[in-house]
Amino acid sequence: MTTTAPVLTGANLGVAYFAIRKNLLDVLDDYDLTFEQSLLLNYLRQSDTSRADLVATTAHNIKTSEAEVESHLDAAIARGLISDGLTLTEGGDRLQQEITERTQPLTRTFFADIPADDLAVTARVLATLTERANAALSAS
Repeated sequence: MTTTAPVLTGANLGVAYFAIRKNLLDVLDDYDLTFEQSLLLNYLRQSDTSRADLVATTAHNIKTSEAEVESHLDAAIARGLISDGLTLTEGGDRLQQEITERTQPLTRTFFADIPADDLAVTARVLATLTERANAALSAS
């Protein structure tokens, strides 16, 4: 008996994305933090950047307006998580660390028992799909 491999579609990619994101949103809700604010904290924890680059990169990555990202950034600054100089405050750094500590076990569970070669192929496929989708958006 032959087993047919599942077909990769935008629909099943979307279902996986939303299932994973819902797990993250449940964690973020406990901290009254938006998805966008969590991205900003994560980006700033990884590297220094200008406000313009941070806003543009975030807007591009999540396909939203720069004005929307600016609003989330301003809210995080007002909340004392990010300084005016675009560094994480002590509270912002602590919050980002807590979120990471809570989400890492989930991530490990999601990726558990998937062979490294499969993950590498998946990463390449997702990078190609993202590149093509971004090109289509740029062309429209």
